[in-house]
Amino acid sequence: MLDLVGLDAAEEQAYLALLRLPVEESAELADRLGLAADDVAATVRSLEEKGFVRRNSDGTRLRAVQPDLVLGPMMLRRHAETQRMQALMAALMEEYRERAALRDAREVVEVVAGAAEVMARWEQLQLSAKSEVKGLAKGPVVVADSNQSSAQRSAMAAGVGYRIVYERSLLDAPGDPLHLAWSADLGEQMRIAADVPVKLMIIDSRVALLPSLTEGNEPSALVVSSGALLDILNWVFETVWASGVPFPATGATLNQADRQLLSLLIAGYTDQAIGTQMGLSQRTAQRRISRLIAIAGVETRIQLVWHAAQNDWL
Repeated sequence: MLDLVGLDAAEEQAYLALLRLPVEESAELADRLGLAADDVAATVRSLEEKGFVRRNSDGTRLRAVQPDLVLGPMMLRRHAETQRMQALMAALMEEYRERAALRDAREVVEVVAGAAEVMARWEQLQLSAKSEVKGLAKGPVVVADSNQSSAQRSAMAAGVGYRIVYERSLLDAPGDPLHLAWSADLGEQMRIAADVPVKLMIIDSRVALLPSLTEGNEPSALVVSSGALLDILNWVFETVWASGVPFPATGATLNQADRQLLSLLIAGYTDQAIGTQMGLSQRTAQRRISRLIAIAGVETRIQLVWHAAQNDWL
């Protein structure tokens, strides 16, 4: 309790004991408290120096100073200090508000340089997420680290959702450097786009990270925390997301028209014949076949047919 006014536990115990009953000497107080005489003597000296204990005018008795006499001045000093602090804070806030209108865009953009620094910032941002992480991924893969998976796992375990659009070329990278299979198993919502305009990660729509390469291929990133640029980046993501196709695709991804088209394709129908059977133009039939190829994450019609058979799309 009295640690608020600078007393340790031993000093508080001794002061409260003297407050209840004065003593002749510190040895008597030591007997009452059941403590070593030397320790209590040192404690009493400390209390005297701090103004909590004093002796009678004849020096014969130790007594506690009346609480309001010792604590009152302390309270007045602290009150004065609090008032000075409040005045200082008010002055600083006034200066801050005056300068806020003069701040330019550089104050809402942080530059992070170096692979380790970029990765550390990205992990920190993921762990700060409250509801959603959304991103655009394209080659080349500049920064990849096992800690990234750990940060994503921790964020998703806390209920954070992930929506990521991957550029089509990343599916062909050997060794799965972006851990796409792991991310899909974890529950990440994934889409594929033929072309992704920029690498981008956005946390809760409130802060964005833009990875890039500096001269000498040193990884770096911009962290955007507010302003029109952040609004634009959110718009870019949502536009690309809307144009992407789900990945990995499942039977639930397909509608009845998709399954009919696949059946005709497997049966050997030409694009024109498929269009005639489905009431579509040849060009529309070709576009739908291209869409299915993208959903399957393959490149040719033969691969599409094989993928459909292996994944029970029919």
